[in-house]
Amino acid sequence: MKLPAIAFNQEALSRFGEALSKEWLVTNGLGGYASSTILGINTRKYHGLLVAALHPPGDRTVCLSKLDEDVFVGDKVFRLGANEFADAIYPQGYMFLNAF
Repeated sequence: MKLPAIAFNQEALSRFGEALSKEWLVTNGLGGYASSTILGINTRKYHGLLVAALHPPGDRTVCLSKLDEDVFVGDKVFRLGANEFADAIYPQGYMFLNAF
C-alpha cells in the first residue's frame, strides 16, 4: 500500500510563520492518532506523537506529547527539538530541517 506523500523543501521550511501553520495527522483507524506541525512544534493541546482513544470514539488522551532529540558530535551539542513559549522558540532545532 502506497501512502500519499506531501513534501516540503528547505526553502519552504525556512518561512517560519507559514511552516508553523502547516500540520500533519496520521490515524490508526481505532480512534488514536499522531499529529503536530511540520516544524515539530506542538501548537495545539491535542498535538502529540501518541494520542490514544481509551474509550472510542471519544475520551482521547495524549500519552506522548513529543520528543526532543539532541545529537552529540565531539563536544558540540545539536538540539533538534523546538518548543513554543510565550516569548520565544527554544531550542530552534527546526533550523536544521532539510526536508519534510
